[in-house]
Amino acid sequence: MLTYRIAEDKDLKPISTLCADAFLNYAFYTPFVKDQETRRRFLYDVHVQCFRAEIKRKQAVVGEEDGEIITAFSLHEPGRKQAGFTEYLASGIRMVFRYGTIPFKWFDMYDKCIAPAERFNKENPNVYYIEILAVRPDKQRHGIGSKDIHEYMVPYVKGKGGGILSLITNSVENTKFYESNGFKCFDHMNVPAAGTEIGNWCFSMDVD
Repeated sequence: MLTYRIAEDKDLKPISTLCADAFLNYAFYTPFVKDQETRRRFLYDVHVQCFRAEIKRKQAVVGEEDGEIITAFSLHEPGRKQAGFTEYLASGIRMVFRYGTIPFKWFDMYDKCIAPAERFNKENPNVYYIEILAVRPDKQRHGIGSKDIHEYMVPYVKGKGGGILSLITNSVENTKFYESNGFKCFDHMNVPAAGTEIGNWCFSMDVD
């Protein structure tokens, strides 16, 4: 049985490891770090800093099965601005600078990717933004991500009086997943990424 709870400090390393494994071959990262093991370390470091801030705000959630964390996500409350380069620096992302110019190039792409979502969030004040949704690789394709959405996020937003769930993704496969779970694409573009381009899709779903 999958159960959810607000993430705690003790969960930071397990969550970051889960995310590093889950996003290892994700287009949002692969153009910037070619070597797989270096990319895994980079992903771990990025998610340590991201979830450290999310845990502090109590906006990080873990899903457990038989006492093991198999999924983790971050759900931002309405009105919260997306973290940018400066915010990541403040939360300790400077440790990622061990990777040379990679973080600077990645953050430049990151800012371009989140820009449509930022505009959407400003135009629609009651938006709950899904910053991260990760499922442990051996548990993927078992309906866990759908449960995250429909058994936690949707009831949570309904309990707050309703609103809009929104997110971005950079995977064609993920677009099919979100569409099957009731989301609609409101923006699509290609974003330059380390000499190539990646797709960037923005999705939203009304929750009444």
